[in-house]
Amino acid sequence: MARQTGGTQNSKNSRGGNLRDRNLKDKEVNLVSARSFVNEDVSSHSRTVTRDSLAKQRQRRSRRKRIVIGVSVGISALLVASLVALGAWWVYINDQLTRDSDGNHVNLDTIEAVTADRSSRPEDPFYMLLMGTDKHYEGEIQRSDTMILARIDPAHKKAALISIPRDTRYYMEGYGWQKINAAYAFGEMEEGHTGAEYTIKAVSDFAGVPITYYAELNFDGFKGVVDALGGVEVDVPVDIIGDEDAGGLDIYKGLQVLDGEHALVFCRARQSLINGDYQRQADQRTFLQALAKQLLASDSVTIVNSLNSIAMMTTTNMDIAEITSLAIAMRGMQETDIYTYIVPGDGGISPDDQLWYEITDDAAWQALMSAIDAGEYPEQDLEIEGETPPSYQATPTTGGASSGTAGSSVDHAGGSSSNVNTSDYLVAVRNGWGIQGAATSVSDMLAIAGYQQGEIGNTNAKVYKETLIVYATDDDKAAAEDIQARLGYGRIVASLGRYAFEGDILVVVGSDFPL
Repeated sequence: MARQTGGTQNSKNSRGGNLRDRNLKDKEVNLVSARSFVNEDVSSHSRTVTRDSLAKQRQRRSRRKRIVIGVSVGISALLVASLVALGAWWVYINDQLTRDSDGNHVNLDTIEAVTADRSSRPEDPFYMLLMGTDKHYEGEIQRSDTMILARIDPAHKKAALISIPRDTRYYMEGYGWQKINAAYAFGEMEEGHTGAEYTIKAVSDFAGVPITYYAELNFDGFKGVVDALGGVEVDVPVDIIGDEDAGGLDIYKGLQVLDGEHALVFCRARQSLINGDYQRQADQRTFLQALAKQLLASDSVTIVNSLNSIAMMTTTNMDIAEITSLAIAMRGMQETDIYTYIVPGDGGISPDDQLWYEITDDAAWQALMSAIDAGEYPEQDLEIEGETPPSYQATPTTGGASSGTAGSSVDHAGGSSSNVNTSDYLVAVRNGWGIQGAATSVSDMLAIAGYQQGEIGNTNAKVYKETLIVYATDDDKAAAEDIQARLGYGRIVASLGRYAFEGDILVVVGSDFPL
């Protein structure tokens, strides 16, 4: 009896359980019925949550999901577009770096044949040749106007800049003794126009070191780089006054911020400097020091913006990845970690061909390069000694100072212009060198010649190596030429609003005043 009762109860429980299972399985036929079952169960326990509110929640979740998907797709598309734009910019910059000043691609295969490989140990020191070529006129072969051999040490954040005078006497195989800047011209005359290759080979042999990279610089492009940096702070060593070949802007000695236009004049000026090309080499090294210091101290955005201008002014075998890597490695380098040198030697006339050369002091040169190559940076006296070569000196429009004594300047009336009515012109005279009585003497002599006597005074600084004869307008140029002929010295300069004076002509008496 007990077994029967127990059995009946078990059977009942089994049947009840099977019924619930069947009902649940019926509810779980599909997702819709399963959700309905759950909703019915929830509704039975909550008076605040209804089927409509739950449906609205599902709609909101669906909208949020679509928004998230849309935003994700948009971000992905933007990322892809940015990568494509970055890649296009990367390719463009690399393309520009391999074009010369005329927009033509250079043959990097010939460059690779004469340069050293650095790919295995990029942290090691290496040499790079910086070249600036002179202006190119149709039918004229270019020469390398500026050559700076740079040793770069990324690991220690140091650099040495060595100026190689363009007139350095160097023996070129097949051409004999030449000025080293002629290597570029000989290379350009070869098939394929390999001026850079020839220059790299010549400088590498001359210095006794392998050169890994070269960069051919267009100093005109400095304007864009400098302006992109908001100007470059430079301690200008000497006054640059009235150098028309460099751009004509006056730059005075002292620490100052140069914009692009003034930076170009600073790097190109030669004719107005007493030591001409020697001083220009020093000024270019000074500028490169200041530019490197400021560029490497800039933020990443400024550096990237500057790369566009750098690419426009440079032809090089470095690609943008190498430039960027080097810039990152050298960030934080101090200006005091950039050392400057010039090839030791002296100038003179060669007895063989009667040409002016820079004759290298071989022993001193080898000792200097050995020290630099070993990572040492010896001090070097950069004062210019000996005679300055004529091709490096400023060249006045006319030469030959007259004889006489201060206070009694001679009128070279025989060279005066007969078509100038001297009484029509008011002439101001200023003493630009400090020779006592020079301004009064010149003014008195011109007054005797019939010119109206204007102000007589001094310039703000006694820095004028050469007498300047400044005319206010084109109508006054003939009078300036007449005054130049009467003085027998001096250089004629158009004012173009750069010189403030009353009258038609300003004479700034320089150190060439005859004593």
